[in-house]
Amino acid sequence: MSNISRQRILNVMGTFRPAFRNVAQSLTDIDLVLVEEAFERLLLDYDRVFSSMGIPACLWRRTGEIYKGNKEFAALVNVPLEMLREGRLCIYELMAEESAVNYWEKYGNIAFDAGQKAVLTSCLLKNPDPDTMLSSTSSIVQLAKAPFKRAQRGLFGGTTYPPIRFGI
Repeated sequence: MSNISRQRILNVMGTFRPAFRNVAQSLTDIDLVLVEEAFERLLLDYDRVFSSMGIPACLWRRTGEIYKGNKEFAALVNVPLEMLREGRLCIYELMAEESAVNYWEKYGNIAFDAGQKAVLTSCLLKNPDPDTMLSSTSSIVQLAKAPFKRAQRGLFGGTTYPPIRFGI
């Protein structure tokens, strides 16, 4: 990643980092346990969804680590299915550089805006083969209103590929 892109991402993170820090410091141990339990329930709920639909889908945390992906998503991005488990791979690692910067900029703009539930955007996905790019013409990123309290969710789809379910 270029230094300019890295700096753009750091600038965005600098805007929401203090608010996240304040929220994180106010959480009790029981709050943290409840959030983890809710995330685990979300993963279990999506087990059924992912197995019942034949479209690419993945689920990730607010920090970008992918915790669940289906075989269709693995085939789409050309990675082994086991890489889409337990946070081994981050969603922004699958995006082209400009798309990753755009993702963080949009996230920074709506992370603490209670009135903003979704953003319509587009991105390019990288394929581990450096000569290949996958294109998506539209995506919706839906963020939680209360940080650390709910999962980020959204749809990612385009004319070339069927919709992809994702979230944090």
